[in-house]
Amino acid sequence: MFRTLIVSILFLTSLFGESSKDFSFMGLSVATQNINIDPGESSWESGFAFKYGQQSLDWRTTFNLDYTTGSYYGAFVEIDKILLDDMFGTAKLRPYLGGVAGYMKVDKDELNIALEDSELFEETNGFYFGGNFGFIIYATDNIDLDLSYHYYKVQNLDYMDDLHGASLGAHYFF
Repeated sequence: MFRTLIVSILFLTSLFGESSKDFSFMGLSVATQNINIDPGESSWESGFAFKYGQQSLDWRTTFNLDYTTGSYYGAFVEIDKILLDDMFGTAKLRPYLGGVAGYMKVDKDELNIALEDSELFEETNGFYFGGNFGFIIYATDNIDLDLSYHYYKVQNLDYMDDLHGASLGAHYFF
């Protein structure tokens, strides 16, 4: 099932381009996020993601492999709409708003869950969805920086509610 999900996600990244020119890119991002653990506990974790995507003038679609130090790893697809180009033209700083859907495998022994509570929760695989907003900053013709904030709602995991935080990415267009 996981392979089918990855193949489907890669296929979807090619569908969201318009008739205009699409630009492929690869990148790396680092993130820090708050992982909300029930009941009322939270933990700040940092991680990184490898990215592959395509961007047109109005849309950007990325496939990400995500690893958060000692907490979880997974994959997600992000689809972003680049905003305000109609009003200001294509600028060096472009805001965007997007949606995210992903899969995660959690190492619950590394989270701050009390031992007696962790034995109650057996599930370690989960799905999440959410949104993000941020700014694309063009450094050169082939490199951009991405500064964003994200919020993901976690499904299938009784002990985890949501993830939210900030990330900084760099993309190389080829």
